[in-house]
Amino acid sequence: MDKTSDYRLFVQDLSNQVELIPLLAKDVEVFGESAGWDFAIIMQVNLVLEELIVNVIHYGYPDGRVGNINVLIEANAKEINVCITDDGDAFDPFQRESPDVSLDIDDRPIGGLGIYLACSYMDSHDYCYLENHNKVKLTKYLIASEP
Repeated sequence: MDKTSDYRLFVQDLSNQVELIPLLAKDVEVFGESAGWDFAIIMQVNLVLEELIVNVIHYGYPDGRVGNINVLIEANAKEINVCITDDGDAFDPFQRESPDVSLDIDDRPIGGLGIYLACSYMDSHDYCYLENHNKVKLTKYLIASEP
């Protein structure tokens, strides 16, 4: 990402407690406002973070041990890059098959819709497990690419 004059950086570490997500959301809202994001972008980024972090907590720490989650957001006028790193068990949130949203809600199996929505709000996503850490990277483009 170009570190131009409009470059912004957000970094926050939190323990693997679901109760901390609303505090993170408030901090991201303040960051987003300072970066000039509109309300819809702030809500999308917060939904993405909530869905992914809840998955980290539930699947990365099934034994309930204390863990660390790092959220890093880089932004400029063109794009938002989000990186979530944790020390939980290896878990790729994008590995699951996308839900069939054409089915009636009563006919759909439970699960998967949150990650599906999170991915739909972002333009790219990637996962890797390296040196005992999960790393999820996501990008949202704010300005459409020119042909």
